[in-house]
Amino acid sequence: MLRNGNVRMSTITRFSQIQFKGFCRFINWGLAEEFHKFLKIEDRDQEIEFQLFVERYQLVEPLIKERDAV
Repeated sequence: MLRNGNVRMSTITRFSQIQFKGFCRFINWGLAEEFHKFLKIEDRDQEIEFQLFVERYQLVEPLIKERDAV
């Protein structure tokens, strides 16, 4: 526990490592599960249909930088 004057602050050892492992687990497993919930999205007014092919999704590096997207 860290102490700053009268204020006490609890810390979790290796918290960033725990967060990163959880994020990787979500990307590898949880994201596909979420995609299965939305296999087909329709806009009936415009006759547009959007389908997700969960078995084929792949994450890639963005083509533009974050500052250019904002």
